[in-house]
Amino acid sequence: MPKISVVVASKVGAPFIDQCLDSIRVEAHALGAEVIVVAAGPDSYAARLAADFPWARIIPAPDIRKVPALRRRGVEEATGEYVAIVEEHCSAKDDWLATALAAHARGRYAAVGGPIADFDYDNVPDWVVYFLEYNSALPPWPAGETTDLHDVNIVYRREALTTHAELLDEGYWPMTLHPTLVAKGMKLLSVPGMLVYHRGPFPFGYYLRQRYLFSRAFAGVRARNQSVLRRWAYVLGGPLVPFFLLARIALTVFRKRCRVGKFICALPLLGPAVVVLVAGEWVGCVLGPGDALSKVE
Repeated sequence: MPKISVVVASKVGAPFIDQCLDSIRVEAHALGAEVIVVAAGPDSYAARLAADFPWARIIPAPDIRKVPALRRRGVEEATGEYVAIVEEHCSAKDDWLATALAAHARGRYAAVGGPIADFDYDNVPDWVVYFLEYNSALPPWPAGETTDLHDVNIVYRREALTTHAELLDEGYWPMTLHPTLVAKGMKLLSVPGMLVYHRGPFPFGYYLRQRYLFSRAFAGVRARNQSVLRRWAYVLGGPLVPFFLLARIALTVFRKRCRVGKFICALPLLGPAVVVLVAGEWVGCVLGPGDALSKVE
């Protein structure tokens, strides 16, 4: 059996999935890693990937529409002791897997994860996506045990996933799986050198729609575990949330000194994007997730 399996859920397709797979090809071959792509959409898309990337296992999944469920399917197929998850929008550093395995070797961790760097985008909207989506994972990244890892760049011990399979289909794992692991005394480790790069470009209108859908899905699932009082407090305070969220992102960027100039250039578009994010959470909090998660790419 391979030491490590890499699982990539793919809904968006080219050029992102091609860039992602190209970034891990050399290291996966050197380590004998198993690479699994679970491809949503028509069978012709899975066939194209199989022809272009014969060294990867391509699993057609035309009936699965939710990213977490696509990832679960990949986990079910994985045979490695460890399972690496990377988003198809990202390219991995050339020692990504080796760094993760070395971190796991230092102790018994349920998962290890690292930061998400930018790809030095040419377009301002791509900086908006980066700062809004990944502000919690900006470099520089602290080392040590944590309770907060991002599921875009993470390597799990496979048994941590398989023994909690019921949590893998719905919602996003930092919101459902990770708190469960921590509550059971399992450890998560942040590893600064375990780096992936978020890629672009993203049309701004497309991104705003995706941001709304993700926010509604996220808030709808989160609300299931919240009291009615807390949900309504969020609803009533909704108009103030964009200001607090934007201030928090700004504080993170300036504290880490991470691409401050790019952040300032992105501010005119960050404002509307934050409003869309909060609007999605507001609807999810009141009406639930609906089918938003199945439309998230």
